[in-house]
Amino acid sequence: MKRIFSLLLVCTMCLSMVGCSSKTNETQNAETKNAETESAETSADDAAAKADGSGVVSAAVGEPFQVDAKYGSYLITITGIEETDWWERKHNNEKKSVILLNYEVENINFSSILSEGVKVEYDLFRIVDSKGGTLSPFLWYFDDVSAADTVKPGEKASGSIPYVLERNSEYFDVTFTRSTGDVAKVRVDM
Repeated sequence: MKRIFSLLLVCTMCLSMVGCSSKTNETQNAETKNAETESAETSADDAAAKADGSGVVSAAVGEPFQVDAKYGSYLITITGIEETDWWERKHNNEKKSVILLNYEVENINFSSILSEGVKVEYDLFRIVDSKGGTLSPFLWYFDDVSAADTVKPGEKASGSIPYVLERNSEYFDVTFTRSTGDVAKVRVDM
C-alpha cells in the first residue's frame, strides 16, 4: 500500500511540475512577444528609411546617411547635381554634357592602415538617369572644382564628382555602394 501511495505521490508531483513548466513557458513567450513588439516599435523609423528588405537606406537630398565599415563610420550627404560646360571645354563640342554630383562627407571615426581617413571617389556612386541609363565618370577636372581629398576622423568636407550626361534627364537616382553592397539611394531632381 505504501508503494502505491508513493507512486501516486510521485505521479502527482510530476504532473504539477509539468503544469508549472507550461505556465513558465507561457510567461516567457509573453515576455518575448512584448520585447519583439518594443523592438519593432523602436526600429519603426529605421524601417521607414529602408527602401526594401535589402537594408538599403532611402535618403533625400540634403539628408545624411551613415556608412558603417570595418574600420569606422562616416556620414555622406548628397547635396545636389549641377550641369557644367566641361564636355564642351574638353572636347570642343556639345554632343554631351557633364554634371557634378555634389556631396558632403563627415568622418566620424574611419581610419585604417591603408588610409588615414575617408576618400570619396566616383566608384562609390552609381548614377542612373530618368530613362534608365547609367552615367559614366568624367575623369577630368577643371580649376573651378578640385578632386576629392582624404577626410580625417572628426573632419568634414564637401566635394564634387563629374559624370558624363548623354541625354536630358528629369531626375537622377544616385546609389552609394561599397564592395559589401549598396548602402543608400537618393533621388535628385534636375
